[in-house]
Order: sequence, then C-alpha cells, then structure tokens
Amino acid sequence: MNTFIDHDGVVPKESLQLSRRQIEATGGLTAGCITTLVTHPLDLIKIRLQLSHSHPRGTSHRAFEPILNIFKKINEDALQDFKKTQKLSGLTHLLRHYYRGITPNLVGNISAWGLYFTLYSEFKSLQFTSNPSVNYFSSSTLAGMSTSLLTNPLWVLKTRILGSSKNDSKAYKSIADGVVSILRKEGVLSFWRGSIPSLFSVFQGSLQFTFYDNYKNFISKRYDTEQLTTAQYIYGSAFSKIFSMLIMYPTQVVRSILQNYQGDSKQERTIRSVARHLWKEDGPRGFYKGLSANILRVVPATCVTFVVYETVRDNLRKYETRE
Repeated sequence: MNTFIDHDGVVPKESLQLSRRQIEATGGLTAGCITTLVTHPLDLIKIRLQLSHSHPRGTSHRAFEPILNIFKKINEDALQDFKKTQKLSGLTHLLRHYYRGITPNLVGNISAWGLYFTLYSEFKSLQFTSNPSVNYFSSSTLAGMSTSLLTNPLWVLKTRILGSSKNDSKAYKSIADGVVSILRKEGVLSFWRGSIPSLFSVFQGSLQFTFYDNYKNFISKRYDTEQLTTAQYIYGSAFSKIFSMLIMYPTQVVRSILQNYQGDSKQERTIRSVARHLWKEDGPRGFYKGLSANILRVVPATCVTFVVYETVRDNLRKYETRE
C-alpha cells in the first residue's frame, strides 16, 4: 500500500497528484468556508437592513439609527432566550442569534465559491477571445450565471432565516422546516425567487474578476513574478470589489426583498413593483440600504476569500498534474 508521508512527516511531491480542477475547487471551498465563518454576523445585519422598513421620503433619522436598532433587537432576543432557559451562558445565546442561519449560509457559500472558481477557470481555458479583459468578463459571467441558478434555493432559505428573529412567529425553525414550508405553501418555483436580479448581480462578479485579473496581470508583468504577495492580493481584491459593488448594489436590495416575499400580501411583488416602491418611499437611497454594513462585511470578506483562495492554490500547484 502506498503512503503519502515519508519518515520525516513530509508529503513527497510525487505521491500526491492533483488536477487543475481539484486545485481550483479546493481553493474555492476553503475560501468560502473561512470567509463565511468570519463574516456571518455582518451578513445577517446587512440582510436585515435591506429588509427594514424605509423612512418616508423627505424625513430623516439619526446617523446609524437603523444599524443600532438591529443590534438592539438581536441583543433583546438573546436576552429573552437567556431568561427562558439559563442552561447556557448569555454569551452563547448572543452568539446563537448573531450566527442564526449559519448553516445555509455556510453550505451556500462553500458550494457557490467552489463552483464559481472551478467554472471560471474552465471557461477561461476555452479562450473565447484573444482580448484578456473580454475573456475574463465573459468567463466570469458564464460561471456566475451557472452558479447563481444552481444555488438560488440556498439563498432563498438563507435570506428568510437571516431576515427574521428566532422568536418571530413566522420564523423557520430549521432548514428542513423552511424547505417543507416553502414547498407546502408556495411551491417549488419559490426557491428561485429573486433569480433574475441575482443574474443581474452576476455582472458585479464579472466586473470584479475583470478588474482583479487585469490587476494581477499588471503586477505580474511589472515585478516579473507569477505569485503576488499577500498585500498585493488584498489591495487588488479590495479595490475590484468596491468598484464593482457600487455599480451593481441596487440589484442586491431588490433580490433580498423578492426572496423574502412569502406570498402573504395582497399585491404580488415583481422587480418593477419593488423598484417603484423603493423609489417612492425612500428615493435613490432606498436602493443602497445596507450599503455601509455591506462594505464593512464585503471588503474584509473579499480580501479573506481571495487571499485564502490564492494561497491554497499557490501551495497546491506544486502537486498539479499536467493534463
């Protein structure tokens, strides 16, 4: 029987062989897992901000009031649970509420990033055009659309679970409860609510990867190296994410509202009706609800994702087999 570890506890290079697809998938899976665990509370706050009631147009509120109200509500719910049963510490109850919905978010992000990086690499290798920017954009668009459609049911569950408190009467008790409830009350197609604005959001990823890969090419040529430093990965991922997010963020707000809709209002919600309501109630700023929390969540999350992905990939490339 072959062994992968020698007497010094080191894995011999020739003993472990990985294909390019395995390396890309491993990098994406690892990046998605670590990023989700680190940034989940900010994701929860962002979604609740997106689903919060708008202030009437023309009225004002104190700075950071919506965010502070969400923090207050989460802390009150945790305290209420702690008073009901004091078997667990107050900190444990608090973490449970800030990490509500971690399972669908973890499964969704691991699946999405694993699929996305793998498909993006595959599409890039097909070389649709000799123009690098066009190839990056088209490859990331195809990868993003495929990933979005395949994982949309997970995002519907995630949005509804994160968007509600554990103590809310309509809150899902678990992922299984959410699946059964949606199938019974709304039908299977409800798992693809918000899929159209999600497809529009794909272009954010396309812009981001186009900016990012062009940045990597620029740095590689300037310093004559294939492997960037951690700082360079951080700079590239942060700026590419900020620029692309500012352009496409309104589609995320519309998507969250559509995914959270459970068919319990008199008026059917469509992209047009949601957009009209946001504009009427809050003006242009309504399309950027939760942006501040999203920036605080997304920029560090993106940096973590890309640094982990690039580091894992760079370290596994020594074991890559030539196909």
